Amino acid sequence: MAVWLTSPLLVVVGTLLALAGGSQTRPLWDSLPFLVWIWVAGLNVLAWTPATLTRSERFYDLIGSTSFISSVGLVWWFVQPSVAGSILLLCVATWSARMAWFLVGRIRQQGKDGRFDTIKTDPFRFLNAWLMQAIWAYICLAPVVVLVSVSPYAGWSTWMVAGITVWMVGFAIEVISDEQKRRFRAARPDGNGFITSGLWSKSRHPNYVGEIVLWTGLTIPAIPVVSGWQMAALITPVFVYVLLRFVSGVPLLEKRSDEKWGGLPEYEAYKNRTPILFPKPF
Repeated sequence: MAVWLTSPLLVVVGTLLALAGGSQTRPLWDSLPFLVWIWVAGLNVLAWTPATLTRSERFYDLIGSTSFISSVGLVWWFVQPSVAGSILLLCVATWSARMAWFLVGRIRQQGKDGRFDTIKTDPFRFLNAWLMQAIWAYICLAPVVVLVSVSPYAGWSTWMVAGITVWMVGFAIEVISDEQKRRFRAARPDGNGFITSGLWSKSRHPNYVGEIVLWTGLTIPAIPVVSGWQMAALITPVFVYVLLRFVSGVPLLEKRSDEKWGGLPEYEAYKNRTPILFPKPF
């Protein structure tokens, strides 16, 4: 497919997902999922304009986090949901604020993001990256946005409690694993060595396990509420898993690690005994 055709296709995909999440009885301009999609897509396209002129990716992760936090504020402003619904929105805001602190701090320290070295000089390919970020943000937000849109005053239920509990577990796994790796790297400023302790002894990518689990938690409360085409919002955990396992997460890091340590007996032993993602049950 031609590079310049990808951007319109991404817009169409995002729009269809947003339309699926709306109510069939409300006009388009009164659809909260559609409003959120227009917001995150517009925000990322707006940010792409100066980014492509300066050929810089420095604000890419910041705009990603802003997409989540601003969408949470937008939803709360329009709906002002129940306490339970507000806590779901707070979970999203907490995760996105923490992500901004972590990723933006990393780009400031490293100076650049190697993922963009070959695409930031091509405006169309660079635009595709920003639109992919918009779709990622919307799909992750979708179950919470659709839930709050359909049932703004939903109270506490078994589904709600289970979802928030699962989110807390996933968030804890992600935070702990990232902190363990940060301390490991801080103790080795030369960049040598790979972490095999803590949660990293159970999974080669425990932070991604936490990411998948926490978005699963935010999807659970929407299960008894959505119906018809709105059920597309339940794709979030699958989308996050596929994205991290097969697209932008695990494959890139595994390739980078193999290039640095491949062939070393201790590294090969670590790979053989440690699952690539989900820990072994026993």
